[in-house]
Amino acid sequence: MTIERKPITDRNEWLAWRREDVTASVIGALFGAHPYTTALRIYAEKRGVEFPDEDNKVMRRGRWLEPAVAKAVEELRPEWKLEAPNCYLRDPDIRLGCTPDFFIHDPARGLGVLQAKTVAPSVYAKEWLGGTEIPFWIVLQTLTECMLADAAFGAVAALLVDAHAMDCVILEVPRHAESEAKIIAAVSSFWLCVATGQEPDPDFARDADVVKLLTPRETPGKQIDFSRHNELPTMLAERAELLKTMGTAEDRCDEIETEVKHLMGDAEFANGLPDWRITYKTQKRAGYTVPPKEPRVLLIKDKRPHE
Repeated sequence: MTIERKPITDRNEWLAWRREDVTASVIGALFGAHPYTTALRIYAEKRGVEFPDEDNKVMRRGRWLEPAVAKAVEELRPEWKLEAPNCYLRDPDIRLGCTPDFFIHDPARGLGVLQAKTVAPSVYAKEWLGGTEIPFWIVLQTLTECMLADAAFGAVAALLVDAHAMDCVILEVPRHAESEAKIIAAVSSFWLCVATGQEPDPDFARDADVVKLLTPRETPGKQIDFSRHNELPTMLAERAELLKTMGTAEDRCDEIETEVKHLMGDAEFANGLPDWRITYKTQKRAGYTVPPKEPRVLLIKDKRPHE
């Protein structure tokens, strides 16, 4: 592999480099294993669909606490010397890139790659099995970074974000030639799909926004024949039954709330029910203007005969 090493001096430039590649941080999506993104979303991005620049509390927590992870690792593994590489590594032939958190300089084994993670205790217990297993998407991320850095080994440091029991667990990820070959094959296959317009299968539970953005407008007069889609009638029947249940539940909730409001009268608070907190107060809401939109609206009418 011929690896390019680009020093990061400008964030916008770094983001532009990343847009040209599949990056280690999302490689798990190509294996259906990423918790935050999907193969279809990455495909749409590489085909030119623009998504809002997302930031959230988890991402900010990771950025803010990354130096704390390094500090913890330095104390727990004093034989390691950590280096913040501040560079972007990429293989231009297969368009695969990464931004390692830290390099490890181990006197016995040489260069290693450290992946820094911050984890809530509940997530650590469920997805890391209490430290006995690294989530698969993080293993893939670490293997990709090791491969591009030509590192001898990788490690993942998980900082448990608990104000009362802060801890850091270090788990190593050895190089694995067969897994690395599968990563290269998956990335190569992905770029072929992008070039030929072969969409990855959607994850219908997670790709609602992506599906809408891929076809934001209808073709006037165009029809599609579903007569050979054997599963669709069953799915639509299930949807109809779910809507009935949802409607009944919402109606009953409205009925209960109306009765509570009637009982409250002009009272602001209710007491006497230790298991419940009930208030009926006026709330001020700031006014705002909603810009006009022209979304595509899916309407499904149940035409089956009903008793």
